[in-house]
Amino acid sequence: MKNQLLMGAPTSARFAACPSTVKSGDLVLLGANPACALNDYQASEGGAVFYCSGTYTGTVYASNSHSPITGAAIGVGDRLYASGTTDGTTNVTTALWISVDSSDVPFGFVDPQLGTAQLSGTTNTQQAIRIGGAS
Repeated sequence: MKNQLLMGAPTSARFAACPSTVKSGDLVLLGANPACALNDYQASEGGAVFYCSGTYTGTVYASNSHSPITGAAIGVGDRLYASGTTDGTTNVTTALWISVDSSDVPFGFVDPQLGTAQLSGTTNTQQAIRIGGAS
C-alpha cells in the first residue's frame, strides 16, 4: 500500500465486501469504522482487505462544515471526521471528505508524530491520519 506511514499495533487486516471502485490506499468507512484498503477490489472475492489501525496519508480539508464550507484551523492531534458516498449493498463509505466537521463520523486524528497543522481553509493531500487508536 502506497500511503501507509506507520502500522497499527496489533495489525488489524480484515476482508470486507466493498464497491468495485475501491483501490489500494483508499481511506473508507466500513460501516462506522475507519479503514484503509490494502489492495484493490477483487472481483473474484467481491471485496478487498483493509487495515483498521495505523497512520496513512490522505486528503484533509481545514473546514468545520460542508455547506457552506467554513474554514477552521487544524492542529496536530486534532480529531478528524469523515463523510462520503455510502454503498447501500456493502455499507462502505468511499470518496471521503475528511475534516474537523464534528457532525460527520469520527475517523481518527492528525498523527502527533507525523502530522502537520493546517491553516483555516487549506487542503493537505498528504496529511498523516492516524486511525484505530486514541490521541
